[in-house]
Amino acid sequence: MTKFKILVLPLLIGVVFLSNPALAIEVSEITVDFPLSEVLDIKAPESDTAAQLSQGGTSTKIWRAPWEDDWYAYRQNVLRGHFSEAEKSLGKVLAHKKRKGIPNLFNPAAALLVEASSARKQGRYEDALKIIAYAKELAPDDPGPHFQRASTIWRQNQLRALSSLDALLEGWGIFFKDFRSFFPWGMGVVLWLLVAMTISSLLTILLFTPRVIPRIAHDLSHIVKVPQWLWLTAIPIILAAAVILGLPVVVWVLLVALIMMLHLANQERIAVGLALLFLSALPLLIHVLALSEAYYSDSRPSQIYMAERGGEGAKTLEDLHQLRIKEPGNSQVLSVLGVVLKRSSRIREAESYLLKAMELSPDSPSIINNLGNILVQTGRVDAAIDYYRQALRYEDDPRIHYNLSQALRENLQLEEGEKEFRLAQERAPELASSLMAFQQEDGQRVTVDIYGEVSRYLLDALSLDQQGRQWREALWSGIVPMIPFTFSWILFPASAAILFLGLPLSVRMNLSRRCRRCNRMHCHKCSQSSSDALCAQCRQIFIVRSGVDPASRVKKMMHILRFTKTRALVSRVATVLLPGMGHIYLGVGWQSLVLITLSVMFWTKWILWYGVFRNTTLLDIQAGLFSKVLFGILLGAFYLLALKNVSDRLEEN
Repeated sequence: MTKFKILVLPLLIGVVFLSNPALAIEVSEITVDFPLSEVLDIKAPESDTAAQLSQGGTSTKIWRAPWEDDWYAYRQNVLRGHFSEAEKSLGKVLAHKKRKGIPNLFNPAAALLVEASSARKQGRYEDALKIIAYAKELAPDDPGPHFQRASTIWRQNQLRALSSLDALLEGWGIFFKDFRSFFPWGMGVVLWLLVAMTISSLLTILLFTPRVIPRIAHDLSHIVKVPQWLWLTAIPIILAAAVILGLPVVVWVLLVALIMMLHLANQERIAVGLALLFLSALPLLIHVLALSEAYYSDSRPSQIYMAERGGEGAKTLEDLHQLRIKEPGNSQVLSVLGVVLKRSSRIREAESYLLKAMELSPDSPSIINNLGNILVQTGRVDAAIDYYRQALRYEDDPRIHYNLSQALRENLQLEEGEKEFRLAQERAPELASSLMAFQQEDGQRVTVDIYGEVSRYLLDALSLDQQGRQWREALWSGIVPMIPFTFSWILFPASAAILFLGLPLSVRMNLSRRCRRCNRMHCHKCSQSSSDALCAQCRQIFIVRSGVDPASRVKKMMHILRFTKTRALVSRVATVLLPGMGHIYLGVGWQSLVLITLSVMFWTKWILWYGVFRNTTLLDIQAGLFSKVLFGILLGAFYLLALKNVSDRLEEN
């Protein structure tokens, strides 16, 4: 029952840790200056300046996105108070987005969220909700508008809690589908857990050391015939000298654990052995840091994702061409390059790249579908229909059914077109209705491109290239220079195995131990009761109950009373400082490691919330007030539970 109690609340705190972003609706803001081209840094040569650049010349032209002039007009109208004209300009930006088939315009959407935040702070909630709606249209794959909408609804009227929760859940669903949001958040959570595991493992091993070194000194004093206090002084000095002389800290900790191998009690051995296994989080931490470094260094997955979901213009094309040169056989790069070229109205080039991508991946339904869209746009409807049907053989996607319906209608195959449209409408009613509504407004048939799944980007981002592996090796060699990273995965499990193999040897050697009554050290050379948990005096008093004069008995009982009070005070104070430390002082096993790990998780999370590592990018979801209050309540309960458990163990002893 005690074990159950000590695990229930830590598990609840773990749930709060992991679900914290779901409770948070505060989105960090960025400042966007205008004109937007200077912020986006989308300077690029026009068509006739590419050769000029290749010959060493410079271009003074600034490439501007077609929507950017309308966006600038929107900002000017807002500043002048011409709100109806501003809405018209913003409508033109949205029309351009739909007409060119651009999934997201992330930057203007981010700027609108800044406006919405300002309006919310001024109490203009309806204006804020209207602006957020436009931001949602500009960037439907961005979870930011949903989180801001949830916050605005809640602040406007807390009785609309269900509407706020609905917006929050929508944002959370999109968050998991948005690679640029989910991947860095996931890396942050994993790094936090790995840091906590690494620190708690090191702490556990080091905190058990003061309990075990006196036993080692006691046995060495019998073997070498040197006073025990001399060994108690010499061992820490030797260990400190090893660190000062350059022994890596991790190797030093492993050495300390192996030195204690023969003198650990059973419960202590379990805790230290598990701590060594937990230290396997260290190489994993180094690997995750390398993945994060690759991601934030404009890795291929992030570049392709941003180009596919919102890229256009010369800057995006230049980046994609660099990737194509670096990886000429990557069909994903070629496919995305074709899609971005299509948005820039360079149809022939787009078709050629999609054909090359199809040669490399002939069974990719997205590439085949996107190629069919270009054929529809260029009037080759019969060929497009064949491509759509081919794509459907690989994947039964409602978007392909919709595109096929448009091609069949264009080819005057109305009955078949209606059948395909109904299939698309049944499986994706919102998609079909929105596309049809825009088609009626624009007056031309609209087809939809298909992009890569988020899972593919995640898998690509979780693999390191040669440069990433070199960065990882360099970081690891700075921590453990003597062992290659390849062997790091077996280093800590092997150390734990050696530690557990020391158990039968320590039992045979019958080494020193502490009396559980008075804490006195005893061994088979200085006590007749060396195989017992009690020293000779306590065994005579509490088991034999004869042969002890009253004065010695009273003196021993006073010594036991002082030790009991000291143990209770130290264990409680240690628990207040850090839950789990008091359990280590009492010699508790794996539960002490669990409590220390959870305690370290709290402090690392606190640093991430309020310390120097707090992220200020638009995509970072900060902890809300409700999260912090709930976390504080559970943390206080966690401390009380740890103190209660320490008190129960003191009573049992």
